[in-house]
Amino acid sequence: MTTAEVAVPAQAGELTSVDQLAPEEEAAVRLRRVERVMKKPRRLARLEPAQQLEECLKVLQAAEAKREGTVKEAQLRAGAVFFDTAGPYLMWVRDNSLYCLDDPTRTFERWLDMIWGYSPSQCYLFMDAVRVRIALGLAGSDEYVYRGTVLTTKHIRALAPAVNAELPAAEVERLWVDTEARDGKATEEGLRETYRQLTAPEPASAPSAAETPAGTSATDSNTSFDSSDRSEESNTSSDLERLERWEINEKLRGIRADLEALQVRYSQLTDGGLAPLDAADAVREAKHVRALGRWFDRHGTVPVDSVVEAEIVEG
Repeated sequence: MTTAEVAVPAQAGELTSVDQLAPEEEAAVRLRRVERVMKKPRRLARLEPAQQLEECLKVLQAAEAKREGTVKEAQLRAGAVFFDTAGPYLMWVRDNSLYCLDDPTRTFERWLDMIWGYSPSQCYLFMDAVRVRIALGLAGSDEYVYRGTVLTTKHIRALAPAVNAELPAAEVERLWVDTEARDGKATEEGLRETYRQLTAPEPASAPSAAETPAGTSATDSNTSFDSSDRSEESNTSSDLERLERWEINEKLRGIRADLEALQVRYSQLTDGGLAPLDAADAVREAKHVRALGRWFDRHGTVPVDSVVEAEIVEG
């Protein structure tokens, strides 16, 4: 028995290809491979010609289906790795303005067209894809299926507003789960609708009777509130202070209503299906919007009295 038939223990860890065998042994191995391939149809010889044709068609159809499936899976896995590789580097070039080192007037989109050949919309999809894959726990692998569904570019476009708004990964996953629970599957339209529902502002509620000061109707609007007129009706300092404090509540409600209106405008903008003409400028503006949101998150506290009574400490 030769090494062409079985590798001895000393060779088992060394032989990785028939090319490493001696020429005679290599030829013998290749000959046996040809024999294995060509002898398979011979078993059909015992069948009738019509049966032979039927069996041949079955094998041909199965081989074609397997080939297509293998090619598609390989493409999907390669696409997943491509997103994880290209996305972060594109973001680095954009965020650090490397695209205009030799030409300060060049935009990121122009650089993409000149250097790489991909369209700006494709490149922004690559960057969105890696952020979506991070949120769904797929980044860093060649996995392309999430909860039994192949993650497509349509899914990425639908989830892009959520990841670009810096929603926590758990919230992005919730978008998918809630869409499946409602529609039976996660589609682009379904994910967009779930995101709209998640970010929809709550309807402003009217002040309750306990919150409404004496002599003030719950139907009074913010613009109809006139503290000077009401001050003339009040003849005590406690009434004046009450009105001033109520005005603080009204201002907070007005600010909240303004922010809710802006939230709706922003959602309509991101769900509109169009990319900005100057994407680099849009990215900068979006960063400023997020910075303002973080400011409100840190400073959005209830106003407190700035003057307090001093405690008298006996000496």
